[in-house]
Amino acid sequence: MKLATKSMLFVIAGAASASLAGITTVDFEDGLTHGWEGPQGFGGASFIDATHGVDGGAGYRTQFNNFGIDFANNTNTAFLGDYTQYDSVTISVDVKVDQIGTFLPVSRPFVLELRSFDLAQNGYPWTSVWFEFAWISQSANSEFTTFSATIINPLSTDLPAGWGGFGAEDPNTFEPILPDGVTFADVLADVDEIAFTTIEPGFFFSFDDYDVTLDNISITTTPAPSAMALLAIGGMVGTRRRR
Repeated sequence: MKLATKSMLFVIAGAASASLAGITTVDFEDGLTHGWEGPQGFGGASFIDATHGVDGGAGYRTQFNNFGIDFANNTNTAFLGDYTQYDSVTISVDVKVDQIGTFLPVSRPFVLELRSFDLAQNGYPWTSVWFEFAWISQSANSEFTTFSATIINPLSTDLPAGWGGFGAEDPNTFEPILPDGVTFADVLADVDEIAFTTIEPGFFFSFDDYDVTLDNISITTTPAPSAMALLAIGGMVGTRRRR
């Protein structure tokens, strides 16, 4: 398995912090999608392939013809909600590309998008913040590649380096931006849907054939220092009571 080089990485300092991190991983080995949904319909289908995942295990595979594909989850609470309660949030996924392109192979952006329906304005379906991992293709990602992004300050009002916004349009450049008055932290406080998508805001593509598999979709959350202190105090009180 390859490790993507373009990612925002953050090493959690201290064994205590690491031990308190919450980790949820969906590997599809139980035959359930756990809320993850890929495209379905006239263009093809998304399904759990029992032998096409990492190391020959199960993976979530999409074979679809469209201008892009979108893997989204709006029901699994482990991936949703208020990210600002954490000191850091890391999201990772393993990706394998068997085909992108119809007559000739092409590359497409692979994007992590955190969406808020509550903050949607002016006819947009949602307001979101998004991070481009890389452009993926059959030649570059014929084996599973791990992509990972870490948000080290969910309370930031400014978009961190590498992140973009969606929900409005710059009147001069016509690029997607966050709506007026909406910050990075506002969106992270109200994540209604998480998606891995080739439909990068501001880009348009032709219809192509996609055969892409995801596996080991993971979120790791580290409590804020104040929450960790409360947990430590609780442990000390419990020790005294047992004496």
